[in-house]
Amino acid sequence: MVTTYTNYDNLNIDLELFRIQNYKNAELILEPNNKACLFILGMLFANGANIKILNEKDLSFEETNKSFTMMPYVWSKLCDNDFPSNDYSNVKTEMDKRIENIKRIGVKTHNIDNKPIINKHFLICPVRIATPEQRKWIEDYVSMMEDKGYIIHAPHLHTVQTDLFGGYGICMQNAEAIGSSECVDILYNQASTGSVFDLGVAYALKKPLVLLNKDDIVFDKNDLIDNIVKKWSLKTEGDIKFHQHIREMLKSNVETLHVDDDGIVRKRKK
Repeated sequence: MVTTYTNYDNLNIDLELFRIQNYKNAELILEPNNKACLFILGMLFANGANIKILNEKDLSFEETNKSFTMMPYVWSKLCDNDFPSNDYSNVKTEMDKRIENIKRIGVKTHNIDNKPIINKHFLICPVRIATPEQRKWIEDYVSMMEDKGYIIHAPHLHTVQTDLFGGYGICMQNAEAIGSSECVDILYNQASTGSVFDLGVAYALKKPLVLLNKDDIVFDKNDLIDNIVKKWSLKTEGDIKFHQHIREMLKSNVETLHVDDDGIVRKRKK
C-alpha cells in the first residue's frame, strides 16, 4: 500500500507514524518550506520509505545546493526502479549522473538502525542559520557534556557538511547518529528547517527529547511542530537521567540563553 500526502493540515502525527511504519511506499506533494512536510519526511526517512514526488515538474532543482528540494529529489530517484531508463537517455544533469553512478554500485535507501549507545546524545540545533552566539553556546555545551563522560554528536561539529547529493548524505549521517543515540537534546530554533527534519527522524525512532532552552521558547499553539516539541519534551521531563540531570548541569556549567527581539544571545552564568 501507499501512504499519500497532498495536504499537511491537521495531521495526527502518531497515526501517520503508524501508517509509515506499515507501508513501505509514500507519494507526496513536496513543500520544502512547510514544517509539517519536513517532519513527515524525517519520519519516512527513518523508516527507509520509498518516496515519489507528485509535483516534481513544478519544482526547481538547484544542482549544487543543499536543500529540502534537492535532497528529496535524490532520495526519490534512489528508490525509483525506472530511473534511469535502460538507454540512459534521461540522465542529463550532473546530479542525475551522480545518482545513476551510485545506484549502479548498489546504494539504496534503508531503515535507520535504532541501536542506542549508552550516554550518547545527538544535539539538534540550527546549523546554516546559527548565530555566532549560538555556535559558541553549542560548543560550550558539547565541552560540558564531554567533560561529564557523554558522547555528543553536534551536526556543525561532527557531520560532514560538504555534500554532492543535495544534502542526502548529511541527512543520512545525522539520522544514523540519531539512531545510535539514547537521547536527543535540542536547542530549539523555530526557524530551523533542518531541525524539523531531524526531529521527525528522532520521533520515528522514539528517542527521549530534552529541550535545552525550554525557558526561552514561546510556543505557538497553532504550530504543529511547536506542539509536538512541547508535548514530547514534557513527556521526557519525568526521566531524571535524560532531563533533570542535564538541566542541572547546564545551570552550573554553561551560560544561559535569553531570547530578545534579535534572536538568541548569551548571558553570563552567575
